[in-house]
Amino acid sequence: MDKIIFICTGNTCRSPMAEGLFRAHGGEEQTGLAAASAGLFTQDGMPASHNAITAAKELGADITGHRSRMLTPDLAHEARYLVCMTGAHYDRLCELFPDCTDKIFTLTGRDISDPFGGDLEIYRRAAAEIDAGVRSIIARLKK
Repeated sequence: MDKIIFICTGNTCRSPMAEGLFRAHGGEEQTGLAAASAGLFTQDGMPASHNAITAAKELGADITGHRSRMLTPDLAHEARYLVCMTGAHYDRLCELFPDCTDKIFTLTGRDISDPFGGDLEIYRRAAAEIDAGVRSIIARLKK
């Protein structure tokens, strides 16, 4: 199954919420794409932040089992789509993987601010923006 990989910085907040929400909304079944996530600057094995888990759960996604992972060249090349949270992530991915530019996109037309270290309300705002973007992607990629 082809993969859609959601990308952020640390893979503990935004991209895990996007991955979880994609699954929770039936994105895998509706698009035929397996959801995954990764970070550009992270270490493998860190759990999702507590507030990300809470905000995602409020929107129907369970990301309690998430563990961070670094985006590797193999992951990038295997993916059907690489979906970034910000324009800076997009630019960095295009720089790192110039042969993948045709499958790199941003989740929405504007940056999803990094809620890392913020209170639950900041995470809820980020989760709501991510949720809208994920729903839009699912609608556009339906089989």
